Amino acid sequence: MLPRAVAAGVTVAAVARGAWAIAAVCLVIALIGAPELYARGGYTAFPVVSVLAVVAMLAALVALVIRPSLLTIVLYLVVGSAGVYLFLHGVLDGHTSLLPSALVLINRPEVALVLVGTAGHRPMPAVFWGIGGFLAGAGVTVLVCAQLAIPIELGNAPALALANYCAAFLGLSLIQRAQRTRVPDYLQLRDQARQIEIARGIENRSVALLHDTVLNDLALIINGPEQLDGRMTARMLADVQTMSDSNILAEVPTAEVLDAGDAALRNLVMAIVSDFQWRGLNVEVTGDTGAEFRMAPEVVAAAAGALRASLENILAHSGAESAEIIVSLSNTAATWTVNDSGKGFDISAIGADRLGLRSSVFGRVESVGGTVKVWSAPGNGTSVLFSLPIMLAPSGSEATLDDAHAKAGPTDA
Repeated sequence: MLPRAVAAGVTVAAVARGAWAIAAVCLVIALIGAPELYARGGYTAFPVVSVLAVVAMLAALVALVIRPSLLTIVLYLVVGSAGVYLFLHGVLDGHTSLLPSALVLINRPEVALVLVGTAGHRPMPAVFWGIGGFLAGAGVTVLVCAQLAIPIELGNAPALALANYCAAFLGLSLIQRAQRTRVPDYLQLRDQARQIEIARGIENRSVALLHDTVLNDLALIINGPEQLDGRMTARMLADVQTMSDSNILAEVPTAEVLDAGDAALRNLVMAIVSDFQWRGLNVEVTGDTGAEFRMAPEVVAAAAGALRASLENILAHSGAESAEIIVSLSNTAATWTVNDSGKGFDISAIGADRLGLRSSVFGRVESVGGTVKVWSAPGNGTSVLFSLPIMLAPSGSEATLDDAHAKAGPTDA
């Protein structure tokens, strides 16, 4: 089963690809149907500029499908806005009688401009891009109508397309939000369990303290001699002193002191994230970011090396501008999931001479008893999940930051 973040990204990408397919169909209809409309109306030559405008929009859409990114989305909206203008102006200039009967065919490029999709794995940006495409298309239509001195005819198709488009992505957003609320916050549950354990310990200590002091002293007074000797008096005074001590119940077992491997790993992750952000990759770290990692030095080094190699692969090969690191912790292992929405790849097609994943990730992680899973497909991004065992480093062999840096070594992503 795919991780929840990966499954959500695949679903959003699938809906976006569906929108792009519909946009392509709209452009093809405009490219074929508009000349036929001219012929039926008795017009001799269909404007070449209108044909070139639709072809340019198709080319921008193909670029967006092949490599979804912020750049190709903006490129599609800019080229699409210019294309809608040139198409409408070329078709209607001198042929205003085509309106409003032929509007359902003429505004197909404007409908395609609404279906811009998204490059990431979150659905809400797609809604904002779609609204932007609708406003751009409507603005261009108003401009053409004003220049040609004809009544403004927007038609219902772009608005209907926007409504259905937004409903699809808003539905995905609501579903993802509902799933997040249904899945318990394990870190919070762990803290609550710890607080309950502490409270139970205080209660048990309180009962024991009352039994050993107050109740025993009362029993002694009731059943003892009428005259208390010095030894009994001293004991009762000591019990009173004990009960008046405000720190008597503060001796509650606390969490073990973290070994240096935890500090080393935290510092390494922050240093790695900072390094890649400086190099142009926006990295977001989510999940159990405050979790306690107790690991042997070699495991710390393997985690840092695998994380760096995964981000290096994203920067070098995926074409994505951002990545997400999800951290989770169980009783036996720590897990990192590195997600990107880049161009992805065919895992079965990796050559034997490519050592980025095989050596820098699989080799490092598996050498210390961990496991690695990779999900990817062309056009659907990549997710690398690796889990490493949690272990308390023996006394005297704690990992230091310099040791972990040295053991992580360079990557060959």
